[in-house]
Amino acid sequence: MNGPGQANRERLKPCTAKANEMIELTFASTKTYADPFNDVDLDVSFTAPDGRTVRVPAFWAGEQTWKARYASSKIGRHRYRTECSDKTNRSLHSLASVIEVNPYTGDNPFYLHGPIGVAADKKHFEHADGKPFLWLADTWWMGLCQRLSWPDDFKTLTADRVEKGFNVVQIVAGLYPDMPAFDGRGANEAGFPWTTNYSRVNPNYFDAADRRIAWLVESGIAPCIVGAWGYHLPWLGVEPMKKHWRYLVARYGAYPVFWCVAGEGLMPYYLSHTKSEDAAFQKKGWTEVAAYLRGIDPFHHPISIHPTDMARRQLEDAGLLDFDMLQTGHSDRASIPNTINLVRASRAAAPPMPTINAEVCYEGILDTCFDDLQRFMVWSCLLSGTAGHTYGANGIWQVNRRDAAYGKSPHGGNWGNTSWDDAMRLPGSRQVGDWMTVDATGPTVQWGDWIWFPEGDPAKDAPVAKRYFHKTFEIPVGERIASATLWLSADDKFTAFVNGRKVGSNRDWQRPRSYNVAPHLQAGRNVLAVEAENVKAPVELNPAGLLCGLEIHFAGGDKMGVLSDATWRCARKETAGWTTPGFDDGNWSPAKAIGKYGDLPWGRLDAGDRYLMPYVAGTRERNALVIYLPAAQKATVHHLNPAEDYRAEFFNPVTGTVTLIGFVRQSSDWAAPACPDESHDWVLYLLATKDTK
Repeated sequence: MNGPGQANRERLKPCTAKANEMIELTFASTKTYADPFNDVDLDVSFTAPDGRTVRVPAFWAGEQTWKARYASSKIGRHRYRTECSDKTNRSLHSLASVIEVNPYTGDNPFYLHGPIGVAADKKHFEHADGKPFLWLADTWWMGLCQRLSWPDDFKTLTADRVEKGFNVVQIVAGLYPDMPAFDGRGANEAGFPWTTNYSRVNPNYFDAADRRIAWLVESGIAPCIVGAWGYHLPWLGVEPMKKHWRYLVARYGAYPVFWCVAGEGLMPYYLSHTKSEDAAFQKKGWTEVAAYLRGIDPFHHPISIHPTDMARRQLEDAGLLDFDMLQTGHSDRASIPNTINLVRASRAAAPPMPTINAEVCYEGILDTCFDDLQRFMVWSCLLSGTAGHTYGANGIWQVNRRDAAYGKSPHGGNWGNTSWDDAMRLPGSRQVGDWMTVDATGPTVQWGDWIWFPEGDPAKDAPVAKRYFHKTFEIPVGERIASATLWLSADDKFTAFVNGRKVGSNRDWQRPRSYNVAPHLQAGRNVLAVEAENVKAPVELNPAGLLCGLEIHFAGGDKMGVLSDATWRCARKETAGWTTPGFDDGNWSPAKAIGKYGDLPWGRLDAGDRYLMPYVAGTRERNALVIYLPAAQKATVHHLNPAEDYRAEFFNPVTGTVTLIGFVRQSSDWAAPACPDESHDWVLYLLATKDTK
């Protein structure tokens, strides 16, 4: 007669695996537990051929079944033995067998080179075999929900990101941001990750998540798994959150992953009435959870916490972190100073660790933060010393669908309705993946007058309303446009069109926006149209104004400007076709000039120009330099090595193409030629070479 557990023992036959690939072991209990998740813990100790032993937590897989997942780079025989918290259960406790790990023969970089850790210099990541790993992440916070359907939607987005060079995806394990607990938008095809009374996890939810996580890994993308959004901790509690993290380590620790303890760790729930108390509880609680995670993960994956500013500031002990995640803002160019300053602060802080700007200016959020800003953020961060960069597109992080936008946040706002598959095609997602001392002269802006609809004294007070502005101008036939840059500001917000095409929007009048409009211009008649809006403000007097400067350079050296002044036409109401060149604005009113640039109440505007400087990185020996020019500046490179010949190239971050400048030998300083196109940013490469042919 077979005793208890005999059937399980008969199934524990030797098995095989490949190096670094996950292998799953299944254990069925013949003893029935009323509450398996809370009544029983199962661990498996694996001993590698070199004698090193790791203790791997197993996870409850539903009913009376537990599973353990393991991976190792060590070739040879690995012995394992189970340990159950219920030592009387012979079907789970003290079971033993072996796994034969063979060499990996495929081309997946995670299996070829091993999992990713922090390099010895504490500045970058590398695989287990020493191969450097440059983090390029996309943001899929809600990517495990059913709104990104499996398999079609999920595989489509994955394939797009692989083709564009992404190798990390930041994804939340079900306890999502921007919604209350158990909001239907957060469910997947099996429901929610926890029961609604927080009594136990839902294994079926994580079975569905498994398919997605495994697909990312098989596609060459490392999941950065965020355990929960920070404000879930007061709801779930510290001890259940530890069980949540034990479950995640058991499910996904054998994969090449990064751990993110929480998202926006110190941010209380949006509608909380005890925000100060919640933030204090979260800081203490997440510190305890992070320490627990560090102790229970046998694979020692890099750990961070997604912050409200810097990961180091989210915990009571920054030493629990392996890398410093940043969040630096979503205010378009107004976020540039904070971004640069936080990157610099992180790189200078102790203890040293790699820095990743893990959230900044999602492309298209609130109809701002377009591809020019995406390029600035990735290049300025990388050349300021980060270990990579995280991109985000509004529409993907919350998974807007064409048939069902995500909808309102708890505070009532809406970040935008662009569907995930349209957001997937935003140009910044391709451009961020296409990849000494420098003097530079930045761009200057020739502004026109502040103008507005002729109603009272708009420089003092104006109605809360939209007004429509229209300006026609002629480009001589036969002139070839070399560049055309449009600068705009409106108190309070605007949307601009050139020849019927929308070129951009902005809602921060203190920081004007610039746009490359050369592709939209044509010989003959052109029109610049702007919808400007004065929004309600908590002030007695509410001024309004529009400010514009368009500068067009022709290939022959001539230039022309289109400035805001009293020759513009304007209207109270929108008229069909008003943004197109064929529109007749004869019935519209002349605009009212209400002040010069620099006049009060607006004063001088801050476009963040002092941060639009070149960013440079290179080797200590100065035999390789990479210089990012965010505004197509003219650059002078100092102190080149006189013993070296340098191959100089311009890299176009918009198209991904390279233009050879030539070969340079200088005893000291070298003045680079003008960028091929002044309408956007460029990257300058200098590489020492013996080949000058």
